[in-house]
Amino acid sequence: MVFASPLSATDPMPIGQAPIREAVALFMDTDSLQAAIRELEGTEFPRQDISVMGSETDLEKVFGSKTVPPEFAMDNSDTPRNAPSRPEEQTIGMAAVVGGATYLGAMGLALAAGAVTFPAIIGAAIIGGIGGGAIGAALTKAMGDKYKHHIEEQVQKGGLLLWVRTPDAEKERLALEILNRHGGQHAHAHDIA
Repeated sequence: MVFASPLSATDPMPIGQAPIREAVALFMDTDSLQAAIRELEGTEFPRQDISVMGSETDLEKVFGSKTVPPEFAMDNSDTPRNAPSRPEEQTIGMAAVVGGATYLGAMGLALAAGAVTFPAIIGAAIIGGIGGGAIGAALTKAMGDKYKHHIEEQVQKGGLLLWVRTPDAEKERLALEILNRHGGQHAHAHDIA
């Protein structure tokens, strides 16, 4: 696999674009990454200023591979980025999928069975709910497994990247301090287009 050379801090910015200053660091596990994100959000940094590497699909569109060595992505302004998701948000999302599938299964079977008496409606709803819940659980497991697999592959490729915009010198100093405190490797600041 051949990757494009990343932009370096000395490469000129494209004409008409003002550079954005940001700090970046490499993390070797999700717990350290999440701890850094929590502290960044709990201090001076709004959530929209914090990002992690994009999805497998996004990476493949840009780099031609679902995983990318961090040294190629860290300082490359073309690296796709996403807002980080908190573990509790992932849990809520999975619960919504299971709950929604359970509800749809319960209502769908009750309506399809043409249940008219209360016991028949309840029985059909329970059976449909169990089936819908099982489908929802299978979907959330598949989504969770895919996310976990992507994270594991990225760690094997060299780690997880975390970027944070730093509009001034004081925020840059604070961001680098937080990234280093939580085990961020190769933490540094750079300009991107």
